[in-house]
Amino acid sequence: MGLCNLWLRVPSFIRLRIYNLLIKIGLRLYERTGSQRCYKLPFNLYAKFGSNIFMAEADAMRFIKSRTTAPVPSVVDAIPVPTGAFILMTGLPGTEMGARLQSMSTPELALLAQDLKGCFDQIRSLPPPTSGPRVSGFGGGKFRCFRITVNPIGPFATERDFYQYLYEHAWATQRERLEQIGQKVHSTPYKLCLTHNDFTPHNILLDCNNRLSGIVDWECCAWMPEYWEYTRSCYLRDGYTQWLHLMGEVFGTWPEELAVEKEFWYCNDPW
Repeated sequence: MGLCNLWLRVPSFIRLRIYNLLIKIGLRLYERTGSQRCYKLPFNLYAKFGSNIFMAEADAMRFIKSRTTAPVPSVVDAIPVPTGAFILMTGLPGTEMGARLQSMSTPELALLAQDLKGCFDQIRSLPPPTSGPRVSGFGGGKFRCFRITVNPIGPFATERDFYQYLYEHAWATQRERLEQIGQKVHSTPYKLCLTHNDFTPHNILLDCNNRLSGIVDWECCAWMPEYWEYTRSCYLRDGYTQWLHLMGEVFGTWPEELAVEKEFWYCNDPW
């Protein structure tokens, strides 16, 4: 039995005490991360915990890590806590892409698109659950989607139930118009895909040569209609030309679905 397996046999309350001690040390040694719920620790570890952090995020990373070559963090430990879950994971090389996208050359963007497409083609081909709700979090439960609301939602037994929820949480004065606009798209059957569901430039890590080195922040991971990853990644980014082009190269373009989603964006305020 390896050292890590032996450590995981230690009672969880003791492991949590050690992890909290490492967090305190990390706060003295390192700058804060971009998230108030994620902390850098010694030994190239990161801890994530807080409101609405669920065990399903750790399960999703483990699932993707074991079945694809996508560069996602390795989960070292995941412990249920009153707020949801405490997840300990390894750090990945590289730094957030963020604004670097604007200065990347055409060949660099082409290589990045190739890297990302190779990863997401694998993730999107993973088989969805054969039973249980259709649109749901990774483990079949609730999930978060900041395009819709800040609170966990679902799960939904069918796509129709999911779309019904979208209509009910848009502005009441616009509901009839939205139902007419969305009729074709929302009556079309789509493949169900495992979806990051919060894919932004800040969740992409690049190495010094602007090649992909990590995809992080899987807390919104869910089983969604196949177009959703593309439309969600375009959410409120009309002026981000390079990003929109990159997303089209990675996920393909879904113009009708995007047009419908844009109508919802302007009639729904998740914050």
